[in-house]
Amino acid sequence: MMYQDPKRWSYTFQTFSCMSRLRTQLQPPPSRLLQISDAAVQVYERSVYSDRYIFAQNMFELGCVNTTEWAVYQDWHTFLVEQFSPKVQLEGIIYLRAPPQICMKRLKRRGRVEEQGIQLDYLESLHMQHENWLLNKSTKVHFDHLKNLPVLVLDAGLEFEKDLEMQARFLREVTTFFSGL
Repeated sequence: MMYQDPKRWSYTFQTFSCMSRLRTQLQPPPSRLLQISDAAVQVYERSVYSDRYIFAQNMFELGCVNTTEWAVYQDWHTFLVEQFSPKVQLEGIIYLRAPPQICMKRLKRRGRVEEQGIQLDYLESLHMQHENWLLNKSTKVHFDHLKNLPVLVLDAGLEFEKDLEMQARFLREVTTFFSGL
């Protein structure tokens, strides 16, 4: 519904998405975690922070979330993060960086019905949000622990799905990154 009528559904969708991410991050860790050396590591596809600084902010900047909705979203987001901190704090971010054109090709290959209306310009705006937050550090963050958070950038524009050597290289980079946290 959000992709069909973004002005009507963006705030609702972003609220639901953030609450889903928050619930996931607050759940007790599964009995089986990713093991990196002696430490168990939890990895999330997205976090309550990416929800705010990438997806919700993007919808606001595109005019799909109005000023009042954006102010309300930021207020309750800040409140929830502060209430549940440190349970939702991150120790690092892995940025799977890929050009929007490659993301579009992969999206089409995936063939999810709900994603069929996504346009390249939307993916480009999400890409810029990621770049601004994670690389350029130009996004104003509201939580001190995010300001110097380590970011590992992996070139996800490469075709690694069937390339075992590339997968092994990525795994080594991720293992080294987690070992240094």
